Amino acid sequence: MRSLAGARAIVTGGSRGIGLAIAKHFASEGAGITLVGRDEARLQTALQSLDLKPGLAHDTYAFDVANQSGWHHLMKRMKTNNQKVDILINAAGITQNSFLFKTEVPDIREILSTNLEGTINGCQVVVKTMMQQKSGCIVNVSSLLATHAGRGASVYAASKAGIVGLTRALAWEVGRFGIRVNVILPGYIQTEMTASIAKSANLESLIPLGRLGSAEEVADAAAFLVKNPYAHNTVLNLDGGLSAT
Repeated sequence: MRSLAGARAIVTGGSRGIGLAIAKHFASEGAGITLVGRDEARLQTALQSLDLKPGLAHDTYAFDVANQSGWHHLMKRMKTNNQKVDILINAAGITQNSFLFKTEVPDIREILSTNLEGTINGCQVVVKTMMQQKSGCIVNVSSLLATHAGRGASVYAASKAGIVGLTRALAWEVGRFGIRVNVILPGYIQTEMTASIAKSANLESLIPLGRLGSAEEVADAAAFLVKNPYAHNTVLNLDGGLSAT
């Protein structure tokens, strides 16, 4: 896939942050977008910000990615609408800012279910359709903290490390069906989710480039991984050099 024009992409976490930036980038290059998130009102607002190209439709589907039945309903609806699935972007996620011994069990479960189980669900359900098509590309959004220690993010780090392991194993399983699977490990990116952490921790001083990344820069990386037909089982660090320190 050297062009996004005419492709159909499902983007989870699509109402804001990295997910929305990826959706905007893909839409600007001619892809049709299905935005997924929990909040329908937020999704509708995000939908209005996409660049609609002639002959393509963007739509939304509100559900919790940790609920596998929601994924099955989405795929059934897309099949009814004669929409194939060329791209899956798993960008839905929630963060953590607490030491493990202070983190409540319900919070642990929510982080793991949204970040890891939600990504597993999306891959498992969507890849079946991609196998029938004998084509498709999946990009999972992990985190620098999957491989580098971060204080107060133990459960979050575990969930994001799981996404890297999932990507590597799934890539071996489905490459023979013409399906490519890659993962991005963003560092500290300017989003609503990192705003409070960035302000209190003076993160710019830790990053060799001296600044936080932008959601648009992550979107550029996602587009590269989707469009390059030899990008497969790629673990892409995008952190301004922080992982090298």
